[in-house]
Amino acid sequence: MKLNFLSKILMLTNLVLLTLQLFLMDTFWDFYHYPFLNLMVPFIALINVIFFVFWIIKFKWPFFLFLFSILIGFKEWGKLYKFPNNSIPTSSGIKVMSFNVRLFNSFEWIDSKSVPESIENFINKVSPDLVCLQEYSKEFGPKFKNYPYQYIASSKKNGQNGLCILSKYPLSNRGRLDFDDSNNSALYADFFHKKDSIRIYNVHLESLRINLEDTLFTQEHSQKFIQRIHSIVQKQEFQIDLFDKVEQKSNYPTIICTDLNNNAFSRVYKRLKDDRLDAFMLSGEGLGSTYKLAHFPFRIDFIFTDQKFKVINFETHDIKLSDHKPISALLEWK
Repeated sequence: MKLNFLSKILMLTNLVLLTLQLFLMDTFWDFYHYPFLNLMVPFIALINVIFFVFWIIKFKWPFFLFLFSILIGFKEWGKLYKFPNNSIPTSSGIKVMSFNVRLFNSFEWIDSKSVPESIENFINKVSPDLVCLQEYSKEFGPKFKNYPYQYIASSKKNGQNGLCILSKYPLSNRGRLDFDDSNNSALYADFFHKKDSIRIYNVHLESLRINLEDTLFTQEHSQKFIQRIHSIVQKQEFQIDLFDKVEQKSNYPTIICTDLNNNAFSRVYKRLKDDRLDAFMLSGEGLGSTYKLAHFPFRIDFIFTDQKFKVINFETHDIKLSDHKPISALLEWK
């Protein structure tokens, strides 16, 4: 159990990384001044898990550090991983889906000509009551005949690509949020359920535009990369400002489907979630990863709901029809 010099160095490194992770996860207080570090939380957590396994194999006492971090930050760890919930949903309610369809494979990223039809068949099989699609293409999108009420709007004036809300409920008071100097936008519409009006939002925030050509191995490249992340996150916050102005004018309970283009440890997440429920945290399981960023799994797609809803079930669908995975939630109106 006694630590040699090398083990002491590793233990100190592990302690620093665990402490940093807890701060970045907002376990103690707000620590959102470093968007790049918040984005790196899943990487830091993976390193800490590897340390935990290492100490277990070596049968050394520092494995308690990891257990202690979970004990004091259990709720925040839940943003990263949820243990399986084996309960079977027995309630009916409103089933909502969010899915970034990547322009229905219009540029043939996937070697298949039938992606639009496959997406339509998949949605029909799951049969949600409301569907929010990001990166929707008017040119390549299927008709979605099972959804009689549709709100489709491009993110650019006279453009072909944008967002879509599909609904089995009649939609009213439809509106669009135009984001300045951006290819992204947001839509909203109201629908009637159990004698109450409910508002659904489809929000697609600015993309981080990270690719495999990005590198942190030189000071010049790392500074440019981190500065770009900071500027894009700042733009995301401006987009949240616009959302807040619209949302403050509504008295209706809300459901928000979003491709956040950021993770659950960002200030962007905290602002859009506000006092709402994160459906994954209440009824999801596993990592809930919806997107691979430089081959690393991230959860960047979310369904937030007003606290007047009860989240009965949440699912991350493991299909490969886009670079994102679709998510769905079964919600019960209290």
